[in-house]
Amino acid sequence: MKVLVVGHGLIGKQRAAALHAHTGAELAGTVDPAGRDAAVYGGAPHFERFEDVPETSYDAAVIALPHDLAPPVARSVLRQRKPILIEKPLGRDLAEAGSIVEAAEGAKLPSFVGYNYRFIPNVRAALIKARERGLGKMRSVDFLLGHGGHPKSAEGWKLRPERAGGGVLIDPGVHLLDLLLCIDPELELSYVEATRGFWPTGIEEDLVTVMSHGSLLATVRVSLVRWVNTFRLELMGEDAYALVEGRGGNYGPLGLRVGKRWGWNDGSGRAQRDTEDVSEFGAKDTSLVDELGAVVARWTGQGAADAGPPPATLEDGLRVAELCARMYERLGT
Repeated sequence: MKVLVVGHGLIGKQRAAALHAHTGAELAGTVDPAGRDAAVYGGAPHFERFEDVPETSYDAAVIALPHDLAPPVARSVLRQRKPILIEKPLGRDLAEAGSIVEAAEGAKLPSFVGYNYRFIPNVRAALIKARERGLGKMRSVDFLLGHGGHPKSAEGWKLRPERAGGGVLIDPGVHLLDLLLCIDPELELSYVEATRGFWPTGIEEDLVTVMSHGSLLATVRVSLVRWVNTFRLELMGEDAYALVEGRGGNYGPLGLRVGKRWGWNDGSGRAQRDTEDVSEFGAKDTSLVDELGAVVARWTGQGAADAGPPPATLEDGLRVAELCARMYERLGT
């Protein structure tokens, strides 16, 4: 299967390199206004514009473009009846997300949204525990993600609402919303609040939201003014819990602690933390490669590799977009 990569920035380069090394697919070429060495990726062609790519030269496309540039290309590929993997979010707002889903109608193969946090190794292990009822009935979920940023953050497109579609809720907040819906797709919005004013672009910079369904209470906190990169997920069931921390790089090594309720009460005299099962997944996040492998497997008719959540479909992406729309409505933006 020949897969085109549109966009050759930070994520596009990782996707193209993974495709070049993947035995189940062939890199059909890359697209980006900036050129690249023709010898990279075994001589796969490079185009400066998507319009220059011959329609017969590829079977599917990975779209790794800024949020404002991705939807038109996505719709063009889908109208050719070819599937896509589009980096999150699925459009800057609900209308844009809906237009992409509509363009995919009638396609023979499924399309996906790049919610790669599903494939971060320690996150995936915790999700599998929850999905297989290894924690018992879920009672509380608390997610925290903070970006340290840098002095020139406001100069980039990601902090420009007209280009990104919003602020911290859209990037990186949607990742955590997707994970929440993997745990319980029936969670409903109860509360949301945000602050602004540090970055001079008008975006929401620090956001907290509360969601609930039955006995499950979930919170998400995402921030662009935290100053230290932070990633922590806490999943609490009636029988056990899973604590995720780190996702590689400046966020620290990937770790997972799983403990039983009242594990200390076994007569051993140990503290609760001493009874936990601890797993270390190293310092490298392989989620972009693993997610792409799962997408290619579905395009080529192969089965699921494990019990974890599959790659996010366009419908999954639309569900997150709907939730974001409700939050922005509550915030008055």
